[in-house]
Amino acid sequence: MQLIDSPELIVTDVIATHTRLRPNKTAVVCGEDRLTWAQFNARVDKVANALLRDGLKKGDKVCLLLQNSIAMLEAMIGTARAGGVTVPLNVMMARDSLAKMINNCEAQFVIANSETKGQVDEIRGQLDNVRAANFFTTGSADDDWASYEAWLEAAPAHDPNVKLTFADSFSIVYSSGTTGVPKGMEHSHFARLMYPLCVGKEIKVDRESVSIMTTPLYTNGSFLTMLPTLYFGGTLVLMQKFEACEFLRLVARERCTNVFMVPTQCILVMAVEDFGDADTTSLDRIMVSGSPLARHTFDELRAKFPHAQLFEMYGMSEAFMTCIGPPDYARGKTGSVGQAIYGADIRIIGDDGQELPWGEIGEVIGRSAALMNGYYNDAERTWELLWREPVTGAAFMRSGDIGRFDDDGYLYVVGRKKDMIISGGVNIFATDIEAAFITHSAVSEVAAIGIPHEKWGETPLLLAILNKGASVSEADLMAWGDARLGRFQRVSAVEFRDAFPRNALDKILKRELREPYWKDQEREIA
Repeated sequence: MQLIDSPELIVTDVIATHTRLRPNKTAVVCGEDRLTWAQFNARVDKVANALLRDGLKKGDKVCLLLQNSIAMLEAMIGTARAGGVTVPLNVMMARDSLAKMINNCEAQFVIANSETKGQVDEIRGQLDNVRAANFFTTGSADDDWASYEAWLEAAPAHDPNVKLTFADSFSIVYSSGTTGVPKGMEHSHFARLMYPLCVGKEIKVDRESVSIMTTPLYTNGSFLTMLPTLYFGGTLVLMQKFEACEFLRLVARERCTNVFMVPTQCILVMAVEDFGDADTTSLDRIMVSGSPLARHTFDELRAKFPHAQLFEMYGMSEAFMTCIGPPDYARGKTGSVGQAIYGADIRIIGDDGQELPWGEIGEVIGRSAALMNGYYNDAERTWELLWREPVTGAAFMRSGDIGRFDDDGYLYVVGRKKDMIISGGVNIFATDIEAAFITHSAVSEVAAIGIPHEKWGETPLLLAILNKGASVSEADLMAWGDARLGRFQRVSAVEFRDAFPRNALDKILKRELREPYWKDQEREIA
């Protein structure tokens, strides 16, 4: 007879232990509000018990339409502790997409605030599964919205004692798609545990870490810092909305040790006029992901944060991740996206679906312990992403990125399938064009896209955003860049833009950039 059951110490279990081990340590800070671990854990228990009291069953979905706040964080963890599935929604999502997401995940509860509940009111009649009593607001209550605080006040602050396993679902995070139904990535408690155990190890998060959250909690990238910090008992500093000057102020005030940022945020911080007066000496680890980090931005980051270790992350939220950091840069691997973490298995396949040897260029595919269960209620799009290992049948996810391995097992990403420009039958990587133009001193950001061409099928166009106060003509910039490219890579034109369309993690939405040029064409843009 087995006398002792091996505990499955999932994220919510470990968070509860911090109340006993470090009850008076600060767990979370947002604005002027802060909670100790004892206070935060009590709030999490209240959320869990309130949901259970109102009928939540294991696997039920709770949609959160909130900006970064302590309420959002406690609702995410409280939902998981109750056995529910937390579904953080992008507050900038279009109305129709919002309704489709809430229905797609079969949500039973919706929690919003004064700024977002109007978005839900516009689609309330389209929602299939949320009972009238299960709409809660952290703002002012009314006939249609119950008070979130009153709801919690009536709930006990003790462990709800819901038995959770690694296989139970933790979250569904939707992509930032702009058309149709965004894809909902469903991750288990085991997959989410890999964030602290694998990512946390790579970026050296521990109980002394003070992590500042610059990205929205409804993005998957935010889990990279949030879950390791909570798991190891550090302190989370939530920015309600990213603003470069406020970031510098909070780093100094809270003595923040690490941060996850997207490249655009890095650029904005370094452009602050009185950056040199800011005290950033506490920052020890800067993690960048979301889109490629231009070499001049990389160099400037290392120059302006000489005391910090710079890590770059690459991967797909559905399947795997790589990391590159200071030891790799010292080996001359700058430009690579690093090596696999999560114990990931990453390979390269050709257009025929056959695996390619190291050194050859093809599509990057991968799998890891953080593999998603699939796109929720969307088997068709899940199948479209799969590649099966011929011998074992193991499922790998297709990234859509083009890359190669070097002899040391470092991965280099050279482009994206959808960004491939095929001009006169010649493959042109948009990243090669962008890498040339971004080095111009007047240029802040660039995006290369393919546009229709009567003779060649398509031809490269360079879109550019200039630095504030910089001046260069479109013709001069085109000539400057083309002089640094091969003849087949040269662009047909340069156009200046004030901004690019972006998703929640600041990735440039190239489909939106291409769309106006292809709307009257017979060919559908990728």
